[in-house]
Amino acid sequence: MAHSHARSTHDHHGSDEPGALIRWPRRYDLTVAVSLAGRGRRLRGYLADVLGVDPGDRVLDVGCGTGTLALVLAGRAGQQGAVSGVDASPEMIAAAQRKARGKKVAPTFLVAPAQALPFADGSFDGVVTSLMLHHLPESDRVDAVGEMLRVLRPGGRLLVAEFQAPQGRAGKRVTGHLFGRAMAHGSLDEVAAVVAEAGAVGLGRHPSGVGWLGLITGTKPVAGL
Repeated sequence: MAHSHARSTHDHHGSDEPGALIRWPRRYDLTVAVSLAGRGRRLRGYLADVLGVDPGDRVLDVGCGTGTLALVLAGRAGQQGAVSGVDASPEMIAAAQRKARGKKVAPTFLVAPAQALPFADGSFDGVVTSLMLHHLPESDRVDAVGEMLRVLRPGGRLLVAEFQAPQGRAGKRVTGHLFGRAMAHGSLDEVAAVVAEAGAVGLGRHPSGVGWLGLITGTKPVAGL
């Protein structure tokens, strides 16, 4: 769960495109651990369930951060499968590669922005992105999801996990101060609209078990259906 963007403008609190931890992988992991309050392992397993990862699957994690989720996905896909993780931050990818070192089943990690994924059409059975879309300029979000759909095989599944902004004024103010306007005012309705506009079909919503995190799924259309 991390950052994937085309610009390095996210290095301060309170910006519209937050990303204060993009160059600090250890602080990022600590922040995620505190935010999930001991539920990280269960949540990552649940995300793999919702995405429907089976042995032998090819899976992509966009905005993979330090690679923790990608490692879980790799364990599900097994030695017959293949998991890749991309992030625009070289620091995050370096940390992910260190985590994967020595693992029997390890993902491949690459530095790349969500808007220009370095993979051929139809390369993956499943694509997941978690807490990444809100880091992108609004004008880039449909293109980024379109890229995720491009690299999915027809009928492949997309999972978007995103921050659910607080409803109260005080909660929005605190969230905006700490993490930026995009997180304070974004909504799952907006995320679903982006996913639909990018071309995904069969959209669904799923509880995550974490109050501030929502899940949206969709599939890549199959030609002729």
